[in-house]
Amino acid sequence: MKTAFVLLAVFLLCPPVSLQAGDGYPEFDWNRVPLYAHLGIGSGLNQEQYHFLADHFDVVAFTGVILRNAPVEPNIATAAKAIKERNPKAKVIFYWASDMPKHQWQLSNATFPEGGYIPVKKGGRDTLQFDVRRQDVRDWWSGIAGKAVHDYGCDGIFVDGMTAGTPGGPWSKLFGAEQAAEMDTGVFAMMKQAREKMGPDKLILFNPLHGRNDKGVVLGEQYLPLADGAMVDDFDRGANVRQQAPEYLANTIEVMRTAAKDGKIVIFKGWPGFTWWSDKELMKKSHEEQYRVAKENITFPLACFLVGAEKHCYFCYTWGWLGEYGTFDLSPEFEKPLGAPKGDATREGWTFRREFENASVFVEVEKKIAKIEWR
Repeated sequence: MKTAFVLLAVFLLCPPVSLQAGDGYPEFDWNRVPLYAHLGIGSGLNQEQYHFLADHFDVVAFTGVILRNAPVEPNIATAAKAIKERNPKAKVIFYWASDMPKHQWQLSNATFPEGGYIPVKKGGRDTLQFDVRRQDVRDWWSGIAGKAVHDYGCDGIFVDGMTAGTPGGPWSKLFGAEQAAEMDTGVFAMMKQAREKMGPDKLILFNPLHGRNDKGVVLGEQYLPLADGAMVDDFDRGANVRQQAPEYLANTIEVMRTAAKDGKIVIFKGWPGFTWWSDKELMKKSHEEQYRVAKENITFPLACFLVGAEKHCYFCYTWGWLGEYGTFDLSPEFEKPLGAPKGDATREGWTFRREFENASVFVEVEKKIAKIEWR
């Protein structure tokens, strides 16, 4: 019943054609690996860092880092201005979770409607969830999305937690299927409001889009009509402590390709075999050592991205969401000329191959081996 309810919301509340940013998409070329950055702004970056982001990334999304007695929203405005002055073509995106409050958004949280939170226990901790069934909560949330564009100078929003209402997902587990379905419908309506307040040429990206699970379900697929694109954030994540099945890796590549061929922006989050949480010993070592390991491990995730990438697919390669976790460490592969693909990838079993004008790409996802021959 819930799936039908969600699909009804798509068609009645949010006609897919009206929810495309269209001309607001970033410019795209295959000259080099197309890149995306996703990092916390904290107290702000220095001018050299803003220039680095503007010079190397097509799309930059800023999240917050908790500051004592200081909001991060003005720092994002400063960042957007600095990056776009350096590179007017760059797209700057405002991170804006749709499921729960984030403490770092002090200015935004200060105007939240009274009584609009649902207190719950999650992972043994007391947490809050947005009650998106309420119109005043949706008005507030979409209003902040509008401010991100009109006051802070961003080109759109990155919506984390947008898939919370997926059947069997977080909201179903917290509230039960019926209430989760009601809240999911609220999300659909809220995204339509956000589009109206931001403007038709502004971007809505969401997280996550995952490959098929053991039930054949693509996480995030039903939300693609709401947005201009999505992030694949779970591909081979934390590989040093968990192994994903080759079926999952292969179909995640296919999910990226299918969404991009349908005209969506897809962010492919590549991980270097470890994350800030999965290798505590490595995180105790120097940044130079962490970067050395990341450079050694880049071939497999980059090759997987390249065999599935289409126009408006972007690669993000870090071991976490802070700038210090690799954003400002430019891998040599990102400086090499790539050139347009000569066609789709060919697949035989777990093996993918694809030719670009200046590179040949090979991936075997079962054994997790890959090779990129640059010409």
